[in-house]
Amino acid sequence: MIPNATTIFGPPGCGKTYALMEEVEQELSRGTAPDRIGYCSFTRAAIGEAMDRATSKFNLEQKQLPFFRTLHSWAFRGLGIQTTDMMQREDWGVLGRDLGMLFKGVSAISPDDGLVIPSGFEDADRYLQMQTRARYRKITLEQEYNDFNDRDLFFSQLKRLDKALTSYKAEMFKMDFVDLIEKYIEIGEVPYLELLIVDEAQDLTPLQWDMVAAIAENANRVVIAGDDDQAVHRWTGVDVSLFLTASPNHRVLTQSYRMPQSVHSLSQQVVRRISKRQPKKFDPTDRSGRVSYLMGTHELDVSEGSWTLMARTNSFVQKWAEQLRYDGYMYSIKGKPSIKPEMASVVSTWRMLQRGEGVALASIREMYDNVPKQGDNAVVKRGAAKLLDAIDPSEYMTYDTLVEKCGLIAPSHRDALDVARMGEDMKYYVRTIERRGESITDTPRINVSTFHGMKGAEDDNCAVFLGSTYACVNTDHPDDEHRAMYVGITRTKNRLCLIDTDMRYKYQL
Repeated sequence: MIPNATTIFGPPGCGKTYALMEEVEQELSRGTAPDRIGYCSFTRAAIGEAMDRATSKFNLEQKQLPFFRTLHSWAFRGLGIQTTDMMQREDWGVLGRDLGMLFKGVSAISPDDGLVIPSGFEDADRYLQMQTRARYRKITLEQEYNDFNDRDLFFSQLKRLDKALTSYKAEMFKMDFVDLIEKYIEIGEVPYLELLIVDEAQDLTPLQWDMVAAIAENANRVVIAGDDDQAVHRWTGVDVSLFLTASPNHRVLTQSYRMPQSVHSLSQQVVRRISKRQPKKFDPTDRSGRVSYLMGTHELDVSEGSWTLMARTNSFVQKWAEQLRYDGYMYSIKGKPSIKPEMASVVSTWRMLQRGEGVALASIREMYDNVPKQGDNAVVKRGAAKLLDAIDPSEYMTYDTLVEKCGLIAPSHRDALDVARMGEDMKYYVRTIERRGESITDTPRINVSTFHGMKGAEDDNCAVFLGSTYACVNTDHPDDEHRAMYVGITRTKNRLCLIDTDMRYKYQL
């Protein structure tokens, strides 16, 4: 427990970040320098939002807020190390060859990222997941192995990997992401702060809580914020009880500015199933909203409006995305549009040129970078992009000008989809989208995501697929499933559609 701390519990849409900015504003009004205010979290998204709001609201520059950082970035800076000191992709390759193992889920991730647990399904990745999580949880390898309960893996191999990794890092003077936290707790430079804010604290591991405690010792006032009902990262080593007992003072935000009444009512039915939680009474908006129950994804009409479609696992998300593609809807998944922006830009630019319109030089450059430059389908001559360097950046280029001066060789009647090097399947997809009256250059109005991927986000309309898996339904940790469903159904501002299924395993509402 941190004695000088207050915990703010922020239910969905209750303005947690706004409340934290009020804490910052209060501190600044006392004359506190911005560099004496710390704001940490385990995710870059939370820090990015806080930084954007703080710089805008208080007319500050980012450099004036040096302690608005993820915990890994904070440790990286406080230890004074370089990126080259961290384990890189090639290091994992060497280690894997020495062990006779292939690491696919580990890459050179920036320390600005959040909690780094290796992904992937190779045996090497799963062993490394156990080794990493054991350190975040501050438990022995044997306990983690028993908790992981994957009998396809062997404890002797886990110990072998741990020994080899430790030796490699010592020999090569390298660190991994867990080392950042461990070393900072041991020897890191801890700044003096008037205010320390710890956001999304429900998702911190025991080791990260130790780092927070070390920073808090040098802070005059500490505010801890989060929502235990949305603690969906237990698999990474999170212990939500540490958040629930983090401080002697509690405050609950009591007004949701997102959830309509019907969704709020349903959410409370789900959240009351969670066995270990802080009770929270909060009010919905004055909108009634709408909750619909459908018998399958085929019944969902997403022809209008902004939608987010959510499911429990990535495999369900991929299937839903495939259905959207078949139906001719453009969508985004993990922030990536179903049609690459550069491809859409080429189509748009070529069509403008076909109509005799002038096109900005930046768009012409992007087209030149993404079209064929040799063979029967060449659009521009090889090296033609260099000819654009002589053009005034403010000039608008027409088809005739590009042919005359800049190496454009494709005839103006060529189909824009051919110019963009689309295969037949992609052409059919684009034409189906356009028959719906939608543009492939617009930001997709449909998003597809797991529940975890939507944490902290919202949309006007949301659909939640109730299908699940054997492992989820028969888990030893049912609170995980209730929290995941709670996150999913509380993202909507207007309409919520619950999609039933005849699958054997599903979440029972």
